[in-house]
Amino acid sequence: MVRCKGESVHQSRDWGYYGWPMLFGIAWLVCAHIALELTQGADGIAAVWPPSGIFIAALLFFDRKRRLMTAAWVAAASMASNMWAGSGFLATTGYTVANLVEGYLVYLIMGGSHSARHSLAHPWHMARFGFAAILAGVASALMAGVLSGNLAFAFLSSWFSTVTLGMLIVTPVILFIATDGPNRRELVSLKSLWTMMVVTILSVAAFGQAGIPLTFLPVMAIAIATATLRLSGAAVALVIVAAVGSILTAAGAGPVSLFFGTTEEQVLFFQVYLVALLASSMPLAYLLSQRESDLATIAGNAARLEAAERAAKVGHWRFGPADNSVHWSREALRICGFEGNVQPSFEQWVSLHLPDDRERVRSFIVEATTHGLPFAFESRIERAQGDVVHIDCRGDVETDHQGRVTALFGTMLDVTDRAETMRQLELARARAEREAAEVRLLAATDPLTGMPNRRCILANLAEAMDSAQLRNTPLSLAMIDIDHFKAVNDKFGHGYGDQVIRKIADILCDEARDRDSVGRLGGEEFLFVFPGRKADELDERCIAIKKRLADVEWDQEHDVTLSIGLAQLCAGWDERDLMRAADEALYDAKDAGRNRHAVHAA
Repeated sequence: MVRCKGESVHQSRDWGYYGWPMLFGIAWLVCAHIALELTQGADGIAAVWPPSGIFIAALLFFDRKRRLMTAAWVAAASMASNMWAGSGFLATTGYTVANLVEGYLVYLIMGGSHSARHSLAHPWHMARFGFAAILAGVASALMAGVLSGNLAFAFLSSWFSTVTLGMLIVTPVILFIATDGPNRRELVSLKSLWTMMVVTILSVAAFGQAGIPLTFLPVMAIAIATATLRLSGAAVALVIVAAVGSILTAAGAGPVSLFFGTTEEQVLFFQVYLVALLASSMPLAYLLSQRESDLATIAGNAARLEAAERAAKVGHWRFGPADNSVHWSREALRICGFEGNVQPSFEQWVSLHLPDDRERVRSFIVEATTHGLPFAFESRIERAQGDVVHIDCRGDVETDHQGRVTALFGTMLDVTDRAETMRQLELARARAEREAAEVRLLAATDPLTGMPNRRCILANLAEAMDSAQLRNTPLSLAMIDIDHFKAVNDKFGHGYGDQVIRKIADILCDEARDRDSVGRLGGEEFLFVFPGRKADELDERCIAIKKRLADVEWDQEHDVTLSIGLAQLCAGWDERDLMRAADEALYDAKDAGRNRHAVHAA
């Protein structure tokens, strides 16, 4: 049968999930057997009992399902090891129940299902764990004594000390190695091998002879391991010290036997010694490991911040006015045109600004420093390469507990692209306004003469009439027509006719004064608006226009004359009424012989 890749991976994960509880059970059995074989205390109780620490580490680390599986494996291992050691069934059952209860009691005191959140390297959590271990040791000893029927003080005290100290020593070591992922990988390196060899040699030197008191060497060994391999290194070093010291102390080879006569006393002293090593080295190892982790986090955050600043073209800076200290981020230096890791003074930065911006920038900084106010400004700096960069600076002040300004912190945003875009938009806006004005002018201008066209002059007439009616002032209108213009066109051509129209338009525009308006209605007709003037006051104006026209020297032998009809605005009239009156006056002038002006009789 062919097994697919997905099935293989799934089975591998199942083995990892279900295999660890079994491995903890096997480790419990092996350690229990070794402990019982190496040293024997009162009533056949092991002097060193690390299995309890193994079980508690599993309870604190695993989830609910694997905790139950581990408990089952530990129960089986406890029954097997105690019966192997020669204990009766009743006593073995009592010892097994006590081993299980002590573990779950510590687990509950440490927070139950929330216990995994508590790192034993923290002093408070370590103290809590120590209290839980002592309480669990007392409960375990009493339960073992009751269930086995042995309530002798030697039995109870030996059980309590070995179980409690076993928990205090083994559980933190396992949890440290299990949770210290980054440094745990270094345990298989060559550096780790040499470090553990040094720890082993120093441990053997301390506990393998009694001639020279060298019990301080394990402290040095753990310090070396901590400095080299951090938390996991310290944990493994502690295990090596415990293993070497236990074996040599049990064999009577170490300095402990010089001061304590019985095995129980020697083991108790050694375990207290190990607890002291644990309490002094593990928090320090954790702090060093946490420091490295924090430094790595800070370095990662700094790298991400630098990448974000580079992508956003924004840098940051900090200036201390008291000592002129200054710090510029890499992106701030790039924006200003500085290369490398140079940290220019604040005055150097201010001097980069263009003269038009320099004093304004300085005033913002002085005001922020003096009054403790936030600041924001845009300015231009000229970099060493000669190019000009537009920047947007924003920031605030840092103050001490007395409210005095100690530093300025700000950001610097490169807005050169934005400034260029705004400049292009401004140019485009000006161009659009100019073109719109030209369009409006073209829409209101007669293309032949350049004077206002029919639409524009009629709009001017309407505006002038509204003003006259509002202010109760007079308003007159002149309708002007070129006499016999069709004959000029027929005789000399339309080009010459256009020349005549342009010349007359120039004369009429020159004769316009103040608020007067003049424009071409179309063809050979023009309209002249006289705000504030009565019709009978315009004789001289009409005569002047005709005189100027008479003085023109034309390219062809002919006379060009004008007929003018004048009308004055009357109450209740609108534009059509006024133009009709002017038109009637114009026809009166033509009927009278042309080359003259006539006033409409209202």
